[in-house]
Amino acid sequence: MANERHLAVLKEGTADWNAWRLESPPNCPDLRKALLYQMNLEGANLKCADLREANLFCANLAGANLAGANLVAADLRQANLAGANLEGANMLSVDLREANLAGANLVAANLRIAYLRGSDMQGADLRTANLHGVDMAKVNLSRADLRGAALKTTNLVGANLQETKLGDANPEGVTPQLG
Repeated sequence: MANERHLAVLKEGTADWNAWRLESPPNCPDLRKALLYQMNLEGANLKCADLREANLFCANLAGANLAGANLVAADLRQANLAGANLEGANMLSVDLREANLAGANLVAANLRIAYLRGSDMQGADLRTANLHGVDMAKVNLSRADLRGAALKTTNLVGANLQETKLGDANPEGVTPQLG
C-alpha cells in the first residue's frame, strides 16, 4: 500500500508535490496501489516512484518525469502521457490502452506483456525498449523510433508505421501490420 504521507502530498497538486520533492525528497516515493484516476499530475516529478498496481485511469501525466518508475501492472488506460519521460521505467503488464504517449521518452523501458492497443505513440522514442509480447494493435507509431527495441511476439496488426524508424529492432515473431 502507498505511503500515506507521500499520497497526501501528491493529492495537494503538482506544484506542492514537486516543491516537496526538492525540499525533502524520498529516494523513491511509495505510491503502490494508489487511487489516482483522473488526477491532474501534469509535469509531476515521479522519478523512481513505486506505482505498482496504481490506478491512473484517465490521469493527466503530460510532461511528467517517470524515469525509472515502477509501474508494474498499473492502470494507465486513456491516460495522457504526452511528452512524459518514462526512460528505464518498469512497465511490465501495464495497461496503456487508448493512452496518449505522443512524444514520450520510453528509451530502455520494460513494456513486456503490456497492453497498448489503440494508443497514440506518434513520435515516441522506444529505442532499446523491451516490447516482448506487447499488444500494439491499432497503435499510432508514426515517426516513432523503435531502433534496437525487442519486438519478439509483438502484435502490430493495424498499427500505423508511417515513417517509423525500425533500424535494428528485433522483429522475431512479430505479427505484422496488415493492409
